[in-house]
Amino acid sequence: MADNSLPNLGMPNAPSASVGSFGTGSGSGIGSGTGNGVGPGSGGNMGGGVYHIGGGVRPPAVLMSVDPEFSEEARKEKFSGNVLVGLIVDERGNPTHVRVLRGVGLGLDEKAVEAVRQYKFKPATKDGQPVKVDLSIEVRFEIF
Repeated sequence: MADNSLPNLGMPNAPSASVGSFGTGSGSGIGSGTGNGVGPGSGGNMGGGVYHIGGGVRPPAVLMSVDPEFSEEARKEKFSGNVLVGLIVDERGNPTHVRVLRGVGLGLDEKAVEAVRQYKFKPATKDGQPVKVDLSIEVRFEIF
């Protein structure tokens, strides 16, 4: 048998903390943030803020996408390539914080960002509630 002589910690007759934050913030989180996260920020996950897909967080679905335009520079060079765009999809399904993660140049990076800013999504969900998530989208540029 293992030696289980650990000390009893806590107060067995203390009232239970049923709901609320265990910190200076609001919501059911721990720390100074709002929502159900741990630490500063808002929303959920560690530090609050934006969720990541997986672990009970369902991904957003694209409702409307926009085909990117070719830049004149890329058209002259007959260049094809893929731009990786990072963004946050908010609780209403709108893209925010759109940025280039891996670009190809020739003006196509800017055209990819311009197109993704016009996308519309069905929001990501956690426990049936819409949440902010970070997402990456690959925008393809092909000349036929």
